[in-house]
Amino acid sequence: MDKVQLENRVKELTVLIEEASSNVKNLVDEQAAFTKRLDDLNKPKLSHAQMDEIQYIVESACETFDINVSECDLELELDYDNRVSVNHLDWSRCQEELTQRIMDRLEKVFAVAEEE
Repeated sequence: MDKVQLENRVKELTVLIEEASSNVKNLVDEQAAFTKRLDDLNKPKLSHAQMDEIQYIVESACETFDINVSECDLELELDYDNRVSVNHLDWSRCQEELTQRIMDRLEKVFAVAEEE
């Protein structure tokens, strides 16, 4: 093979590789879509109205929640220019309260189905 034939073959192979890569990507995307559908198959189904209601409940609970800083564990540090700053904030106790508030509001709107 001469130089021109080799260059043409390289170009042909490059095109074939790009096409094959595109096909592989399409297959991977399709596999991911079917895997998600399979994962979602046994999940309980919610209507769009129910999902909107859940979103409203969570947003309103978070918006009205005030973090009580005295219940948080703070680690303070002194910066190089003598400013005090928070190095670490542990708000897990407040987070439990927020979680309970959200669950209480959800239980006012939704009932839990009984297992048969």
